[in-house]
Amino acid sequence: MAGPSSTLFARTLIRSPYDCFNHSAEFTSCRRGATRQPTSREDSKVTGSLLLSVPVLLVGAALSLGLRSNGARGAAAIASQALAAALALARAVPILRGGEALEIVWRWPTPIDSMAFRVDALGAFFLAWSLPMTLLGTIYAVGYLRPYFDRGRNGGPHFALLNMVALSFVLIYSVQNALVFLLGWEIAALAAWLLVIWDYRNQKIRFAGFNYLISTHVGLFVLVAAFMLLHSKTDSMDLAVFGEFLSSQDPARGTLFLLLGVSFALKSAFFPFHTWLPRAHSAAPAHISALMSGVIHKAGLFAFLRFTLLMGRPDEWMGWSVLGFGALSAFFGVLSTSAERDLKRLLGYSSTENVGIAAMGLGVGYLGWTWGVPALTLCGFGGGLLHILNHALFKCLLFYAAGAIYRAAHTVDLERLGGLAKRLPRTSVLFLIGCLAISALPPLNGFVSELLIYAGLLAGRAPSSQGSAVTIAAAAALAFVGAVSALSMTRAFGLTFLGVPREPGLHVGEDAPGSMLWPMVVHAAFVIAIGVAPDLGIAAIGAALRLFPIESSASTLPALLTPLAWASRALAGALLVAGVIGWRRGLAARRSVTWGCGTTATSARMQYTGSSFSEQFTRIFASFLPSLRRERLPEGPFPQQPGHLSTHHVDAVERRMFEVLGHGESFIAQAFERIPEQPRFAFSAGFVVLVIIGAMVIGGVGR
Repeated sequence: MAGPSSTLFARTLIRSPYDCFNHSAEFTSCRRGATRQPTSREDSKVTGSLLLSVPVLLVGAALSLGLRSNGARGAAAIASQALAAALALARAVPILRGGEALEIVWRWPTPIDSMAFRVDALGAFFLAWSLPMTLLGTIYAVGYLRPYFDRGRNGGPHFALLNMVALSFVLIYSVQNALVFLLGWEIAALAAWLLVIWDYRNQKIRFAGFNYLISTHVGLFVLVAAFMLLHSKTDSMDLAVFGEFLSSQDPARGTLFLLLGVSFALKSAFFPFHTWLPRAHSAAPAHISALMSGVIHKAGLFAFLRFTLLMGRPDEWMGWSVLGFGALSAFFGVLSTSAERDLKRLLGYSSTENVGIAAMGLGVGYLGWTWGVPALTLCGFGGGLLHILNHALFKCLLFYAAGAIYRAAHTVDLERLGGLAKRLPRTSVLFLIGCLAISALPPLNGFVSELLIYAGLLAGRAPSSQGSAVTIAAAAALAFVGAVSALSMTRAFGLTFLGVPREPGLHVGEDAPGSMLWPMVVHAAFVIAIGVAPDLGIAAIGAALRLFPIESSASTLPALLTPLAWASRALAGALLVAGVIGWRRGLAARRSVTWGCGTTATSARMQYTGSSFSEQFTRIFASFLPSLRRERLPEGPFPQQPGHLSTHHVDAVERRMFEVLGHGESFIAQAFERIPEQPRFAFSAGFVVLVIIGAMVIGGVGR
């Protein structure tokens, strides 16, 4: 796509609303169909070289399918993704450092007409880490899927689908045509579905994949409806033209905001659209769970931010709705993590929590934009953007560690695990780093982004006392979420790695091999680096922040975080020194059996289970955390068989949804049974159907 071909098709450039933004609280009006002078041939070559990643990824996918050994297939996927990531980084990094946006328009047959590509600071921010993280996930897959390969499983389709996921990012984050955007959106959805059902022989996994497929396509239908409404208003499928309409005060603007919000909420698994998430994460391979939670689902947040910029200054109710919706997702997501016994489902629910935290930051940014308070806009959008990146880093780390646990113990059930720190020492340290980061504890990256959101919520810049009260209440809710998250991660780490195995007969293999370990190490290194040096995170989001109305306040953000940076470094140094001293003392300590009141060894029955650890907390929120109880109690004074008692918390939304579907099925079945028995009922039903058909026909003729 580079060279002469790119210059042949690059003729005119469609003006984007981003260029009309004057760094104030308003968008200036852009004339429809406005163009500007084409960029130079060198700029077209630069953009075309970025799009070379598309054929590179396609060739890598073809080689993954065609080569004969799994080693060669994996190598082809890794090599092509590495080249595509290098191409993306070579173009994204200059933009993030303040360079010009890259853009090009290709003429295309109907119905697309023209295909505009634009990589601005927002798209460059997402591209800069999405493709490298997909590459790390592919490297991880080589070691994680080794047992399947040893049994003769063909890994070619799996590696090819990982390439298609990377390709979808290039389309979603750069294309400016709604039809091509939907194409990238659908590629990501179908590729993720096929990757989830890797172990398709398991019926439970097939059902989880089907659940995900249905949910993501419901979101697709809502997005298509929004695009159809926009096309009816603009007679175009170009996002720049959509922006001109969205920035107007048309009555349909609010409806479009709701449609787009629901679609993107389904994609990113916000509450109550999250029910597919824990099932899919529990069924998918660990690296697919990591990529889905940390990378793929961030496309929904990217699209939300993209259309936010297209829309311009939002209405106040939009900011309050985003803030409230985010707080609701964070609250219910973290409650579910406190009671879940499946480690991967627990991490899945925490994704709903963390996208809710990011949405709270975006809601603060919305309100700051509406009220004309640049500092509030800076803290809100800055905290939201940085938390999106931070969540991708520590969530991939945690899922990779969960995959190492599953590979060694063949289970992620907290009620069966325990004492794995001795068998999996490297995984335990990396998992601990991820737990501390997701709990927003210093000196790690999660603390930095949540601190910015707190700063926005507690800034006291609302124009009314009622608004200040609501933002303070939201800050209190965020503090509650952080505390429960720390409880959940303490529970997850303690039950998994400390104590003794709760199932003595559980066989635990070796720690993760190098291909699984190094992706975890890279993620952990960035988690620590952004926590110790917040300037790195600010540098990553700085260019994207300048797309929002922050004026000169952007330069104040590094200054505000300078004390935090020094405090984080001091704390990290103190922890490092304390760790070294403790390690040296441990080496020199004399070891003997600890006095245990007459017993010389602990047993699994003497330590906490997952249910008992959080029982008092879950009892307070029992109405939000329904549980199922399975029991087989002993009978008689001398029971012949052992008893059994287990509890399992279920998703309240999913349970209610299935209840409603069950009642609806029963109602329809009863209605159909009455039709042949009661002629009047049959006549009434048929008459209603005829009236509906007649109205549709008359409406069509009237048009």
